[in-house]
Amino acid sequence: MIDYDKVFDFLERENLSANAVSRFKQAYHTFRETGKWHPAYEVFVTGWQQLDGVMLLEPVDTLNSDYQVHLTTTTERGLRELLLAFPRGRIGLFPLTEKWIEDRFQDLLDGDVVQTSTDSFYRGTKRGSSTKSEQRAVSKRKDTVVSHLRKLASLKGKLEHAQFVIEGHLTVERAVEGGFPIETLLYTTEFVATSEGHALLKRAATENLSFYQVSTGVMGSVTTTRPVPSIVASVHLNYPHFLSESGSLNFHFSPRCTLLIAEDIGNPDNLGMTLRTADAAGVSAVLLSGSGANPFHKNCIRASRGAVGRLPLFYTPDTVKAIEALRSTGWSVLGATASAQNQLYEVKFSLPTAIVVGNENTGLTIETREHCTELVRIPMAPGQSSLNVGVAAGVLLYELTRQHRI
Repeated sequence: MIDYDKVFDFLERENLSANAVSRFKQAYHTFRETGKWHPAYEVFVTGWQQLDGVMLLEPVDTLNSDYQVHLTTTTERGLRELLLAFPRGRIGLFPLTEKWIEDRFQDLLDGDVVQTSTDSFYRGTKRGSSTKSEQRAVSKRKDTVVSHLRKLASLKGKLEHAQFVIEGHLTVERAVEGGFPIETLLYTTEFVATSEGHALLKRAATENLSFYQVSTGVMGSVTTTRPVPSIVASVHLNYPHFLSESGSLNFHFSPRCTLLIAEDIGNPDNLGMTLRTADAAGVSAVLLSGSGANPFHKNCIRASRGAVGRLPLFYTPDTVKAIEALRSTGWSVLGATASAQNQLYEVKFSLPTAIVVGNENTGLTIETREHCTELVRIPMAPGQSSLNVGVAAGVLLYELTRQHRI
C-alpha cells in the first residue's frame, strides 16, 4: 500500500514542480472519491526503511509520447529501481532537471532529447522494447541473432556490445518481472512446451520483447553451460566508472546512503553471493575495485539472484583513490579485516558509510587498510579466523542497518 501523505511530503520536500504536485493532488482527491484515477496516473515509489524516490506517470498526448514522467529521487538505487519499473513499450517524457539523472537514462532507455518552447525532455522507451518486436524460429547457428549472443560469451564481447547474458528459466523470469532492459530472448522447443514457458513467452510478447525459438543444439552453441539451458536472454550492460576523469565522484548520494566496496573478490560465485547480500541489506550501490571477478560472469549472475541488473554497480581500478574521494565528501569508510583492534559491535556507524571487504584469501590490501577511516573485525568463536566474504558483508551491513533503522 502506498502512503500518499508521505508521497506528497516527499514530492514537496524534494521540490518537484508545484504545478505537477497540484495536478497529482487533485487526481488523488478524485481517486479517493470515486475509486478511479482521473487522469489515469500510475504511481511508483521506492525505498526500504524510508521513502527515497517517487515516479508519477501522467498520461499525455504530446510529442508522440504516452506519459509525462515526474521523477524525483535521492539515490542511485532509487533512480534505477524507478526506471526499471517504467513500463516496456511505452514512451515517456522525462524532464532534464539534474545531470546525474540524465546520465543514467541511457543505461535503461532508448531515446533522444527533445526541446519545447519552455523545457527540455529525454523522450525514451525501455531498452529492448523500443522497436517492433520479432518472434521467429532460428534453425542455423550462423543466424545473426545466434551469432550476436555467441559474441557475448566473452568479456570483450560483453563490453563491446554493452550487453550480458542471463541463463535459465528462473533467472530470466526474474529479469522480465523486474523490468530489466532485455534485448533478446532465445528459447528451446522444449521450453515453450511447458506451461511456465508458455506463460513467460506470452508475457514477453505483451511487453514488446523479441524472442526466438531454437533447437537444443543451436542453444548449446551460445553457452558452455551444461545441461544446456532452455532459455537465455541478453540484457543491456551498465557498469560506469565510480570516478570521473577529474577524480570526482561519478556517484550521486544522500546523507543516509550506504555503499559496499568489494576489493579484488576473485571467485564469481562468491562475488554473486556478496552482491545478493548487499542487495538484501539495501545498499545504495556496490563499488567493485581492483582486478577481481567480473560481475557479468554467468556464475556471478546466477548466484546474485537478480542483484546483477537491479543494483547500481560501479567500477574503479584504484580502491585508494575511490576511498579518498568518498572521505573528501563526508563519507566514513570502514575496512573489514581480522587484524583490526576494534570489534564490530563496539563501533558506532555514522552515515553515509562505505564498508570495504576484500579478497577471499588475502583480505584488504595494505594500502586500502591505511586509507580507511576505521578498521573493524567480526568477533568469532575459537577455531575460525575468517568468514566467507558474502557472509562477512552481510554481518557488517546488517549491523549498520540495525544501528540506523528508522
